[in-house]
Amino acid sequence: MEDIKCKKLIATFQDDKLMLGGPKSIEIQIDENISVIIEQLGIRIITIISEKGESFRDLYGIFTKFERLLMIFDGRFITVKEMVFEDLNEETTEHLKSYASDIMKTRLSYYNSADFCSYTLDKLLDYEMIITPELFNKWQELLDELDIVHQMFLYATSDSKMPIDVKCAFLIELSEPLVEVVKANTHFYSSLRPGEKGTSLKMCVDALISKYGEDIFTEEIANNYDKFLQILVNSRVRIMHIKRQQKGLYFNGSESILYAKKMVVLYRRILFEIMGIDKELYKEKMTSLIKSLDSWNGVQAKFLVRLK
Repeated sequence: MEDIKCKKLIATFQDDKLMLGGPKSIEIQIDENISVIIEQLGIRIITIISEKGESFRDLYGIFTKFERLLMIFDGRFITVKEMVFEDLNEETTEHLKSYASDIMKTRLSYYNSADFCSYTLDKLLDYEMIITPELFNKWQELLDELDIVHQMFLYATSDSKMPIDVKCAFLIELSEPLVEVVKANTHFYSSLRPGEKGTSLKMCVDALISKYGEDIFTEEIANNYDKFLQILVNSRVRIMHIKRQQKGLYFNGSESILYAKKMVVLYRRILFEIMGIDKELYKEKMTSLIKSLDSWNGVQAKFLVRLK
């Protein structure tokens, strides 16, 4: 693809099964040249405007960063129905139409969220209340730091055909790099060294839950917490051994769904904390989400019996 410059990117998000709320609109200036407008009324539209003109690839790169930021607020990706690049030059605009079409055809599969991710239930933050240029800059730095870790999170929450127990195992595995990220951005976990002898996965999961997840795993903590941690670890270790070498209890299918969702909430909350987002802004919604998960199909109640 030729790297053509353009003035504007317009992306329209629409889910056939979901009516997005509104009206709401924000505009932020991310540098002296580029502004971003996010509007919502039934559908969502993101418009990125470059006064001087930028490579369409660069505008798309900015767009995907906003899209991934909105995902951790919403709990899922909303489908992009249309993407348009515009320029003052009509000939350039015609070329950009084919580039937009190619981008839409080759978007990564993780932009399609799994059925267990629900916008109406899992949304924790309203973007118009929280996005600022400063927050976006923090998000860019965090994305760069997380690198492939965040991609692993997104694939584990995507509608890929990967079995739910494998997705759950990957989400548990993220505990080690999350400890590293927390260490790099706070004064916590100085004694933990993920990947080195003396720091186990169980220690990392325990550290994260004890600091950030007490209100996510309240019932599990109150009912044989150590055994619960071991089941989390066993559920991760399963993908490393053949069946005859697997030891101890691990999550069954429905439990894997429940605890995949809880690990997703924990992951999102940790990112919120690192970006400096006040817990009071999402506490009520998170409490409601966890209450719903704890009562889902009686899965947790049956699991707690197994902990005894």
